[in-house]
Amino acid sequence: MNKLLKVGAEAKLSLEDGIVVKERISKGYRIPEIDSSLRKKRTRREASLLDKARRAQLKVPAVKDLDKDNNTIFMEFIEGEMFHKVMNSPLSKKLGSELAKLHDSEIIHGDLTTSNILVKAKDIYFIDFGLGEVSDSIEKKAVDIRVLKESIKASHPKDSGKHIESILEGYSSSKSFDAVLERLEKLEGRGRYKKKVNKNK
Repeated sequence: MNKLLKVGAEAKLSLEDGIVVKERISKGYRIPEIDSSLRKKRTRREASLLDKARRAQLKVPAVKDLDKDNNTIFMEFIEGEMFHKVMNSPLSKKLGSELAKLHDSEIIHGDLTTSNILVKAKDIYFIDFGLGEVSDSIEKKAVDIRVLKESIKASHPKDSGKHIESILEGYSSSKSFDAVLERLEKLEGRGRYKKKVNKNK
């Protein structure tokens, strides 16, 4: 049984016989040689990040196969709920702890919205590493958390504060917690400044 799951800006996802097939889409506005090179590079990188995360004992889809010629990853289908649909304080704290493990393994997610986090049997799964990379950058870790915070504020505007607090409590297990939190505060300060500037224009 084949089913189209999603067509995004970068890739098409379908479910084929219980396996998720992620095929990177060609971009017509790019020079063909550059387009081909970028898609191959990003496909290999995503598969590598998933393998690295699994070796670090994190819950992510297992890569079943990689078609380098067609820029396609075949991976495990995780039948879970999106995080924002089942979010509570214990799960938020666990998410923070799992994110700490991800970052301490020098993996940046790159698009850490609540839609890219699944919950299955109370386990936290990270999915869609299409914009991810290997890096120990404090700035990039802080950006991951900032994106997550904004996503939670959008889905749970009334009680986002307590969930964010629980996430940071879990994330405090990270070896770079203090540095990341300090950088996050600076990033959010920049964001507030930009909003004020835009309002005054």
